[in-house]
Amino acid sequence: MKEWLIHRLQIPQRAVLNRKIPKKAFFTQANLSKSEKEMFTSQIESIYLLSVMNEQSMNIPVYQVDEFNYSEVVWIYVELRDMKNINRIIGTIHKAIFNPVVLVLSSPEGHFLMSTSHKRLNKNDKTKVVVDQPTKTDWFNPQEDDTPYTKLMNSLFVSNLSFESLYSIYEDIQQWIKCEEVIRLVGKLPSCKDKRDQVINLLNIVQECSREIARLHQVLEDQINFGRKIEIHMKIKNMEKSKCVKLNEIITIIDVRDEK
Repeated sequence: MKEWLIHRLQIPQRAVLNRKIPKKAFFTQANLSKSEKEMFTSQIESIYLLSVMNEQSMNIPVYQVDEFNYSEVVWIYVELRDMKNINRIIGTIHKAIFNPVVLVLSSPEGHFLMSTSHKRLNKNDKTKVVVDQPTKTDWFNPQEDDTPYTKLMNSLFVSNLSFESLYSIYEDIQQWIKCEEVIRLVGKLPSCKDKRDQVINLLNIVQECSREIARLHQVLEDQINFGRKIEIHMKIKNMEKSKCVKLNEIITIIDVRDEK
């Protein structure tokens, strides 16, 4: 599957390494706890440095500002033995590597999960980074034909990404990975990059609505006063209506503007 992925995303050969990384290398690099070491040993079959994208291999400028130092984007491919503690594995791998990582997890059944996480320089120590909350897809079959995930993989063709800087190419990848949630919500993906950001802006509102609905349900469960319960119930209904409106706007952008 590693070689298939390299070919599928059209990663230039000069940027391909496809080199196995000993799991023990992560133990010291990320200062893993005993339980994290056990997790790596028992749940991960193997880890590969799939690709290193930098100025030399891709002819993409580095990106250096006060907050970011992106001189390389690395692709890490992980073959799993089972599907436990996925979020913990994702967080640990992003934490272990200084450079921004495009992480691809492969299940025993050959399904993929992709994840990214921007990294900001530590203000007090520029040799360390602060890792953002990872963005990740759901599990999907990358080899199915004519599905929204086919479009997602097509969008991640290296030749389709932004070559303005190493930050922009990574941000481009992350935006598509973030947009994957739209597939789960409406069963479709915008096929046009220019409209993708509009969809993501609406997706952010949908996510805010979902969080507020969940919070209000919790408040409702703890509420005793009947009048207050009615008030909270109405707020939930209004929030659900707002969420539905934004989802319909997403569908309109995909169906009418992107795929006409």
